[in-house]
Amino acid sequence: MAASVVSEQALGKRHKLSVVRLLVSGAATGLAIFVLCWIGTAVPFSSPTHAYISLFTNAQVNSGAALVEGSVWSLLFGGLSAGLFGIIYNLAAPLESR
Repeated sequence: MAASVVSEQALGKRHKLSVVRLLVSGAATGLAIFVLCWIGTAVPFSSPTHAYISLFTNAQVNSGAALVEGSVWSLLFGGLSAGLFGIIYNLAAPLESR
């Protein structure tokens, strides 16, 4: 496996990120962070979690509605931002110095 990676680099081929894999992992990460912050609303001194939840919903931060609505929006935002990162990264590949 390592030999094929070296031979591809020797030939000058650039590594491309899988945009779909980035999109899925970004969406899952966004969802996980949101759910952890929603759970963190049970801690009285956790105002940063309240602020993060407020980015994705106007519902009361510790409500079930906030969990559902915010989860959907954070899932979409995580996927969008990671997918966009992958596209831009792959487009910037020609800028790599040899």
